[in-house]
Amino acid sequence: MYFLNGDRIYIKPDNGAESLHNQLLSCVGQLNQINSGKKVFKVNFFADTSNNNSYNNLQEKAHELISERFTTPMVVNIIAQPPLTCKILAEVFYFDATLWNSEYIQKENGAAMLFEREGTEILIGNVQANKSKSCHENAASTFEDFGGLLGHAGFPVNSIIRQWNYLEDILGFDDDKQRYQEFNNVRSGFYADYFKETGYPAATGIGMNRGGVLIEFVALKSEAALTMPLDNPGQVAAHVYSDKVLIGGKFAVKSTPKFERARYLGVFGKKMIFISGTASIRGEKTIGLGDAAKQTEVTIENIRRLYSDEVLSQIPGNGIRPQYGHTRVYVKHRKDFKAIKNTVERYFGNLPAVYILADICRDDLLVEIEGKVVLE
Repeated sequence: MYFLNGDRIYIKPDNGAESLHNQLLSCVGQLNQINSGKKVFKVNFFADTSNNNSYNNLQEKAHELISERFTTPMVVNIIAQPPLTCKILAEVFYFDATLWNSEYIQKENGAAMLFEREGTEILIGNVQANKSKSCHENAASTFEDFGGLLGHAGFPVNSIIRQWNYLEDILGFDDDKQRYQEFNNVRSGFYADYFKETGYPAATGIGMNRGGVLIEFVALKSEAALTMPLDNPGQVAAHVYSDKVLIGGKFAVKSTPKFERARYLGVFGKKMIFISGTASIRGEKTIGLGDAAKQTEVTIENIRRLYSDEVLSQIPGNGIRPQYGHTRVYVKHRKDFKAIKNTVERYFGNLPAVYILADICRDDLLVEIEGKVVLE
């Protein structure tokens, strides 16, 4: 990752690998060929799995292959979101081991890598619960394990600065309760008042085909680093949405999504902005109904607003020059892929981008984009 003096790369399987298993083997084999002078510590596999057995088998096989081929442990995720160009795609994170000490931490249903340098500690990992058909139960279990993992590593809840929330069947219902709303209710309970003084983490809430509830996170403990929330003046902050855009009956519990539109991090001279999952919303209203290209344009305009001069002026330090450095694009319908990709490339050119098929947190949203901005 950038703030660890590393970065991320994407690995696609070789053209000759046709089955999901062979594509996994191809991706893992290519991990051995990475010659960046840095050290891999985390791999996400985005995969097109046909059923729960296929998902569970892939998860088991990926961990097995990684442990067989590498002497040091890694944080490994299987995210059931089909890539739009292959059956499986590896997202590989690496860091500079000459600058950062690292320690692998594993707890039940979760794992993380702890990085330390001159009194600054960063914890990066994941937790998952996939034991129930109920989103509420899986979310409650995941956050319980999340809290346990943070506590074991000595990190308070309000140390979380970036979070990815993957929900199976995000727009579905358990009886009369919408799954994403149930997740938000559980998250609000877990966060309680911990973020009252610091602002919430940047976050993405996105659908996946199976896997229950999976949370990825970055947490920070440091007196030397600076982190702060950033807002888009053209959007209502998600954590103060009105009941109009929250799903549930008149008397239902409806907690707002607790995240910031973006979050700044500055540590050891590395300055960047985490861009949360962003969609075609102005105020709190969806723009461009039924038009994937229009929604992509509005989404990108929202993202650009988050590193405009107006927003950057809040960050200490002169001469900050923003560069949008990476993006992950979630596409709701495969038929819209070309229109969305063309629009992204029209705005960002050859920017490193990965396109994933995934459901978005509102019925009428067709695309969601997240990324990072590097400040130099």
